[in-house]
Amino acid sequence: MGLLRCLVVDDDEVGRELLILNLQGIASCDYAVNGREALEKYAASLDAEPYDLILLDIVMPEMDGNEAAKTIRRMELERGITPDKGVNIIVLSSLNTPQDIIKSYVSAQSAAHLVKPLNAEKLKKTLRQLGLIPEV
Repeated sequence: MGLLRCLVVDDDEVGRELLILNLQGIASCDYAVNGREALEKYAASLDAEPYDLILLDIVMPEMDGNEAAKTIRRMELERGITPDKGVNIIVLSSLNTPQDIIKSYVSAQSAAHLVKPLNAEKLKKTLRQLGLIPEV
């Protein structure tokens, strides 16, 4: 299994850099600073080498993560990509109430919801559970 192709989407530079650092040796990462930039990069990847994973912050300026995720899913449907073949989206948020978590699963059709600040081991455990990296 080679490196995953990952898009890290977070408007917080320190958080973004930490995510990329935590994915060293696991994923080759691109990044976006807001939802609009994420959509541009995701659309371009569909014409070249699609991402395996998107780590998507919910609270961002210009376009939040939920709106970006809905648009990504719409883009996939327009290209004939079925929900089971779509990119794995892990939603990142400092909001951790049950309502926020449910909203991210329903609205973003996400594979997982992780609470920030992110713990590297929790991220790796989630990637293993999703079958994106092998068990150790």
